[in-house]
Order: sequence, then C-alpha cells, then structure tokens
Amino acid sequence: MRGMKLLTQIAVLYLFYKIGVVLQSAFDIPVPGSIIGMVFLLILLLTGVAKERYLQNGANVLLLYLPLFFVPATVGVMDYFSILSGTEGMVMLIALLVGTIIVLVCSGWVAQKTAVSVDKKTDATRVMDDE
Repeated sequence: MRGMKLLTQIAVLYLFYKIGVVLQSAFDIPVPGSIIGMVFLLILLLTGVAKERYLQNGANVLLLYLPLFFVPATVGVMDYFSILSGTEGMVMLIALLVGTIIVLVCSGWVAQKTAVSVDKKTDATRVMDDE
C-alpha cells in the first residue's frame, strides 16, 4: 500500500513536469518546461488547492536519489575535456565558483530572514494565546 502511494505521488509530480513541458512547447515560452510545471505546482500549493502532505513522501524519495541524476551530466562533460583544460576552462571554473558562492550567500541570507520572520510570527501567536 505504501509503495502504491509513493508511486502515485511521484506520478503527480511527473504530471506537473509534463504539463510544464506541454505549455512551454505550445506557447514557445523561453523558460524550461520543468520550471513552468514546478511554478504551477507552487501556485497550487500556495493557494491551498494542492496539499503538501499529499506529495511530501514522493518528493522526499526523489530528493534522496537526486545526486544520481547528476551522474550522466558529469560523465558527459568528460567528452569536452579539451575545451575545459585551456583558458576557457579556467574562466568557466571561476564563473562556476563565483556563481556558487553567490547562490550560497543569497540562500543563507534568505533562510535567516525567513527563520527570523517565522520566529516573530510564532512569538506573536504565543503572546496572543497567553492573553
């Protein structure tokens, strides 16, 4: 029973992906279909139409195996070793490092601001409950 529930949740996530791909190709949108599908899912989650608890286990399984999805891309890069070994490769490496650092700093900043905001809301709720 649990396995069937997990497969259903993963199938729903895949359905959102396919909806995004179809919308992207039908309207020739310059954004990847996977992003469009996930934004559509986000909208449904934020509006309460879709509930997080219905997709949580399937998403957790996909996140557990996420590193395996990067193996083919990493192996594919080896075909272009000659490009990566010269000056162009060094420039790309620096760009990747700078981009990664920017993403890490921004993600940490957003996480801290979100945590402070949640703490303030929790404290305000406690004060209201005490009254």
